[in-house]
Amino acid sequence: MSTALYGARRRAAAATSFLLLAAACQPLPHPFADDVPSPGSPMLTLPDMASVSIAPLAGGPRATAIKLGPAMAKALQARDIAASDRTAGLGSYALLGRIQAMPPKHGKVGLVVLWELRDPSGKRLDARAAHAVAASGDWEAGNDDAIARLAAAGADQLAGLMQDQAPVAAAAGGRTRLLIGAVTGAPGDGGKALEKAITLLLKRQDLAIVTDPHAGADLVLDAAVALDRSGAGQQHVRIVWRMRRKDGDEIGTVAQENDVPTGLLNGAWGDVADAVAAAAQDGIMALVARGAPPHSRKS
Repeated sequence: MSTALYGARRRAAAATSFLLLAAACQPLPHPFADDVPSPGSPMLTLPDMASVSIAPLAGGPRATAIKLGPAMAKALQARDIAASDRTAGLGSYALLGRIQAMPPKHGKVGLVVLWELRDPSGKRLDARAAHAVAASGDWEAGNDDAIARLAAAGADQLAGLMQDQAPVAAAAGGRTRLLIGAVTGAPGDGGKALEKAITLLLKRQDLAIVTDPHAGADLVLDAAVALDRSGAGQQHVRIVWRMRRKDGDEIGTVAQENDVPTGLLNGAWGDVADAVAAAAQDGIMALVARGAPPHSRKS
């Protein structure tokens, strides 16, 4: 096995293993609950009458992977999207999925599916992640109810790619204006990678993302990464996302931490940054809801 392939697999494994901790009175966020958009891609508008072909899924458990394609086709059809796991026309868009398992917790196992949408020429257009939790035995046995929930979560994410509306832009009346600050302390390209991943992710929410520190943001999000030696060949990684109001008053934090092989994050973070951002999203959005000014809160 090549060194590059081995490193990529180690990073992929690490991407599924970050844990989340709640700060103060914040509820525990659900890891991998929402989307992981591909870098720089706009919200997709499929042409009228376009169809989506779902490829066999990678990853496992295999019983779940085998059943998830048909379940996803059914879930997309229920949302008025032409989809099939059996046929593909010359002009069909392709939907590829890769399943990743999260560490067991309290007898439950979470599965994350990274969905990638490609146009008829094979060009990657966008990507989303969906997450569901069930008993480990349900995934191993391909339990229909668990798979239906996982498919529904993915269909909800992917349906957003096929709407006739552009993503949230930077300036918008009434929406909370969020400034994403720096990510400090990360080795390798982690600072830039995490900043880009969380920015792209939060642009899919009902927020106005601003990049100018002088633009009058309502809220500011930044993060700090710390690494400590935790044992032979292991490093303890802790990532703390901090949300504060424009006057500096802190709203709360979302913390993620776990042990990873020493040196794993010294280079390119790759999928790890996307996974960390996706895992933190629910907690970050809870802080946004808590700190949003009255004019931008929904009734």
